[in-house]
Amino acid sequence: MGLYHCEGIILRTRGLGEADRIVTLFTKEKGKIEAVARGARRPRNRLVGVTQQFSYIKALVFTGKNLDQLSQAEIIKSFAPLRDELLKMAYATWWAELLDVFLPLNEVNSDVFLFLLAGLVVLERVPDPMLVSRAFELRLLKYLGYEPVLDRCVGCQNAAGSFAGFAPSEGGLLCRSCAGASGAQLIPVRPAAVSFLRSLYQTDLRDLARRPVDPALGNELGHLLFTFIQLRAEKTLKSLSFLQSLLAWKPPEADLN
Repeated sequence: MGLYHCEGIILRTRGLGEADRIVTLFTKEKGKIEAVARGARRPRNRLVGVTQQFSYIKALVFTGKNLDQLSQAEIIKSFAPLRDELLKMAYATWWAELLDVFLPLNEVNSDVFLFLLAGLVVLERVPDPMLVSRAFELRLLKYLGYEPVLDRCVGCQNAAGSFAGFAPSEGGLLCRSCAGASGAQLIPVRPAAVSFLRSLYQTDLRDLARRPVDPALGNELGHLLFTFIQLRAEKTLKSLSFLQSLLAWKPPEADLN
């Protein structure tokens, strides 16, 4: 049986039997892994505190035939405020589910790991996470190779002229000619919203945390990204439904003028 050290962020946990817990851990050294934390559901077990969702931990793991086993762990940063405040917990859970759904097991991606860590630090402190989350969602899509096309028509590749809207099934914006030919379902989106969305690729999350939030803009961008992500995930994302219920969210009616 092998043994390795790693640092990781807990994306989710689930029960195993009466006393154990399976931890999905996104690590810097080995990518996403799953490990059993023996006895972690017992109140006095030493692994209870270190296997809370979103915790950033240093761990000692035994490799197993079917599942690895979390032997020892210590907290580097607990991110407790993300579990204590319902709205921030909903956003953090949404981010964690995105990573869990789109990242394969045992594939190292240090850029995404560092981005998640930086994102959680900002999320912990920002008063309103809406714009920070839009930037996180968009940039994560780019890291994972699912970047939507926002600078040209995804059909004819023409960057000039006006766009009819965003086509999630096609992966980007469509001009009026290509939209008519494809018959794809479109999400109306204002040119100003597209321009702002593009700017999120370069904007530091910490700067976004200091900006005033325009709820209408956040919802417009959210409608576009949520629909696109849901289609790529090919499954229902439970954390998204929960987040939207907290926000009493509904798709905006875009004004294209």
